[in-house]
Amino acid sequence: MTSELNFLKRGLSGPQIAGLKGLAESSADNWWKEVLESKDLLLAVRNGYLNAYVKGQSVFKIAFGKGGSDSSQPRLAIHYKYLVKPDLEKKDPYVSFDGKAFDLDPKTIVNTEYASKLTLPQLIKTAARFAGAEKSGVHKIAKKEPKVVDLEIAFTKAGENGDLSAPRMDIAVLVPGKPGEAELVFCEAKCADNRELWDREKPPKGAKAPASPLHATAVIGQIKKYEQFIQAEENQRSLVDAYLRVCKNVLEISGQSPARRVDDLVRQVAEGNLELSIHPNVYLLIYDFGEDEKKGRIKNKRLELKKAGVRTIAKGDPGAFELANDILRARAEWTGSSD
Repeated sequence: MTSELNFLKRGLSGPQIAGLKGLAESSADNWWKEVLESKDLLLAVRNGYLNAYVKGQSVFKIAFGKGGSDSSQPRLAIHYKYLVKPDLEKKDPYVSFDGKAFDLDPKTIVNTEYASKLTLPQLIKTAARFAGAEKSGVHKIAKKEPKVVDLEIAFTKAGENGDLSAPRMDIAVLVPGKPGEAELVFCEAKCADNRELWDREKPPKGAKAPASPLHATAVIGQIKKYEQFIQAEENQRSLVDAYLRVCKNVLEISGQSPARRVDDLVRQVAEGNLELSIHPNVYLLIYDFGEDEKKGRIKNKRLELKKAGVRTIAKGDPGAFELANDILRARAEWTGSSD
């Protein structure tokens, strides 16, 4: 077993950070400056590239050239659906056809060139329309919490039968630990009407249904799978190494624009002043429900999940989360003291 598993790698190289810094320090307006200044975009560090998120939608990827001097040059890739101009809904959606050609100018339908101060807001507006309630909730939680260091976290590796296994959690956030330490906590997010909270878990083909009703709900199996992954000894060190680089990159990117402020806990981890560890439990965040549900079925569901060993934080409005503090309170309530 190597000391660092490829599927757990995170981080940008020095030349890649330098390439972004060159754009940030350029005297001319450019797309990266606008990305840094945008309050609607959340950036997530991957293995050699960045993802930019709008309400949980990965609207574009910032990668880099391959080989030589080109390896430091940022290259943006975007799904074509986000290039459609958002103001089209105000116009007649139908296009005339004369039997040979469609009567339209592509430039009126999609963005074919980048226009400063115009194109990025259009991309953001279009991408936001594709976001469902659950992903929008994740965005609200993460946007409000400066200690969040990753979103849409997928760790993919090949299994023994060649299939790909990909634990995918919604949020990774730093919380204070013991003196001189910080913990990285992974969170899964669900709207209250998500069927995984309520439906019974389907057993593998040929297997019997779970014997205990405490392990019958799909979300319980999901959380247990995530926890098994992050608790595995061979993954722990690699996760720490990966997120040390993430924190360093977040700090480096924050230095490129006053609009990208970094939380002091992230800074302390990045600079090596705090030792980073991975919290062994995944927190389930539940939101989008009313007061009656909070006192009724959500309360009962949380009790059921607690009996199964699943830690939950529930708030009707996702915008009401203060994630790092919520985790600290929930952790203390769970054990009677810090765990």
